[in-house]
Amino acid sequence: MNGLIRVKNESYSRYEEVLLRKANLKKEAHQIMLNYLNVFGDLIQELFTLKVECIKLKKMISYCQAMVNRDLPLNRGSLEQFIEKQMSDYQKELDDMIAQVKNAKESEDVSLATVRLIKQKYYRLAKLIHPDLHPEYADDEVIQELWYRINVAYECNQLNDMEELEVQVNAYLASLGVGGEMPEIANLEEKIEAVEKEIDTIVHTKPYIYRFILEDPDDVKRKKEELQEDIQSYTDYKEELEQIFEQFQFEEMYS
Repeated sequence: MNGLIRVKNESYSRYEEVLLRKANLKKEAHQIMLNYLNVFGDLIQELFTLKVECIKLKKMISYCQAMVNRDLPLNRGSLEQFIEKQMSDYQKELDDMIAQVKNAKESEDVSLATVRLIKQKYYRLAKLIHPDLHPEYADDEVIQELWYRINVAYECNQLNDMEELEVQVNAYLASLGVGGEMPEIANLEEKIEAVEKEIDTIVHTKPYIYRFILEDPDDVKRKKEELQEDIQSYTDYKEELEQIFEQFQFEEMYS
């Protein structure tokens, strides 16, 4: 019996370990992305803006050509309505990118001591209410909301929020009269394997792999040069599209 309990405890501890490692890697990936945007964000934003403008011009040209082929008059009001619908998703992507770059540039540096303290608090709270470690809270909306806020505070290095959340979690658990018993979790080994696969995906995909570029000044320089070349290419392409679009004749009055 004691042997069975010991194996179960070891598996549970391993499950805690891989879940916390995954959370830590996701946090690192978030910080890597902020650093990446801080270094390359302006160029990426300029390039994406040009790409969106070229897509818009291509759609405008396609619309105008279709109207000409059907011997229909070109009306700027109708064209604008068509383009507004066609470009709404692209505009949203552009707005999101602008917001991300702005957020990256406005993010504050956090001391290593603060980062360590935040991590300690996160680990303590994860052991108390992590949804994978505590399936008994699956339907508890208060726990779910607290856990969401904890993850946001952890990824964004918000120590004050983490401290407040720690107080709220402990107070709420005390109100439930929760003890320190280890919850029953089925198929622990399978769950551990699944989390390890997620970890492997994180460390081998973007944005985590951006760290290799950021760690090498030569790679940073090459990346900036590549982006600048792409910007020039799309600038030239945009000018070509504008010249094509200017050839179409529109009615002077909106219908």
